[in-house]
Amino acid sequence: SLFSCQSKQQEDKQISTIDSTLQVKATSILENKLTELNALSGQTIIMEVQTGHIKAMVGLERKDSADYQSCENFSQTHESELIQPISILAALETGKVKLTDMVDVDDGSYSVQDRELKDHNWHRGGYGKITVEQGFAFSSNITNYKVVRKAFDNERAFSEALAKYGYQVKDTSLVYNPLGYGILTTPLQNLTFFNSIAKSNTAIKQALEYSVTDGLAKPAQSDKVKVAGTTGTIQLPNGEYAVEFCGYFPADNPKYSVIVTINKTELPA
Repeated sequence: SLFSCQSKQQEDKQISTIDSTLQVKATSILENKLTELNALSGQTIIMEVQTGHIKAMVGLERKDSADYQSCENFSQTHESELIQPISILAALETGKVKLTDMVDVDDGSYSVQDRELKDHNWHRGGYGKITVEQGFAFSSNITNYKVVRKAFDNERAFSEALAKYGYQVKDTSLVYNPLGYGILTTPLQNLTFFNSIAKSNTAIKQALEYSVTDGLAKPAQSDKVKVAGTTGTIQLPNGEYAVEFCGYFPADNPKYSVIVTINKTELPA
């Protein structure tokens, strides 16, 4: 089983493994990106796959001016759309769903429980009939809901599946939990989970590679190394958008796993 929880003592031990050169480089890259996006804050953590050691851990926050200052908010919890791939993984492990299964997301809008689930491209007509893998790569909310609904009978069953991975559901909903709502997590917890995926033989690894080659995570492609990972964007209760990427490389022989979280206010996120 994949598991992502860790104690404060483990976190402190990991931080002592930081590579100072990589830390400086990661800080510079993150600061440049935050300035480019006019973002409020950002974090990035780089972990060595085999050991779980943290090699760089950067947190930056914009104060009153346009300058960014270092901030220690790695333990701050928030909702994250990176729960989506974890939801798909939980569904795959029930054996009731395969990546090759077809899902009809129609025009990108789907009515469920008096609410409208929308995919990001609903205003362009949606994706129609796609595979689970494609739905994963396109961050399709409708695919995610239909897959989880097929795999789990009720909210409790799904919550118990996430709990096995170390994720606690605060407000149960079979519609919104698979999208990241109602589940509080931290970037370090998510990275630790994806790091465990990098060392596993789970089918979700294929989808993570496809997400970078053909899906919304395409900007993470590199001409130097094969990358696997996924993106996530969620609107927080305070109105801010949390935009994230989490993945690992090289995809066929993982050495490092990385998470980047950027918070901003205005669209596009």
